[in-house]
Amino acid sequence: MKKLSQEQIDQLFVFTKKHLVEHYDVQVELVDHLANAIEAEWEINPNISFTAALEKEYKNFGVFGFSGLVEQKQATLQNHYWNVIKREIRSFFSIPKIVLTLALFYVLFRFYSNPTELGEQLWFGLEVVLLVTTLILWIYQYRKIKNSHKKYLIQSISNYFYSLPCTLIVFFGFSVKSNPSLFTIVLSSTTTTLYILFVAVLFFKIIPLIKKEIGLTEKKFQHI
Repeated sequence: MKKLSQEQIDQLFVFTKKHLVEHYDVQVELVDHLANAIEAEWEINPNISFTAALEKEYKNFGVFGFSGLVEQKQATLQNHYWNVIKREIRSFFSIPKIVLTLALFYVLFRFYSNPTELGEQLWFGLEVVLLVTTLILWIYQYRKIKNSHKKYLIQSISNYFYSLPCTLIVFFGFSVKSNPSLFTIVLSSTTTTLYILFVAVLFFKIIPLIKKEIGLTEKKFQHI
């Protein structure tokens, strides 16, 4: 059976990069797929050239080429971690964690019911600290990925989750209003409670989990 040479395998890596696949783990998976497909084609048609067999297999990926596969993998990873987040947040509404959730809601309800100038300043300060902290973490992670020799898909997912606290603060605002209605107080207390739970799950569960996955991925592909 005709096999690919190391030079041809190297050409497959170049081919995936040329078609905008920047993540090394996805490149390895695609190269393995393409190599198997080309060798299978050679069994049927031994006279077909390497380039012709490659182009024939690439056409099977459709109009958008490899981009559809990359987007599908990104969506799958994001959905996986979102499911973990939803499961962890739901756990705060069951015994015994619901006690902590109700206590947090009560504190926020009292805070939004009787806003003071000092309280508003402290709240604004907390938002600024969170924004700056998450922004610094995002920049650090972005530079780390940019300067790394090999980029992995899981790293791009980590950047996405690092940016979420900033995005949500900008989107929702979490402002403190004078003389609020009961509906406004309940709504603000509820959304802020959910936001705090989300950030807690993100920083204490999801980000450590993603870091662990990055380490395992780097270890898996370091000798490939």
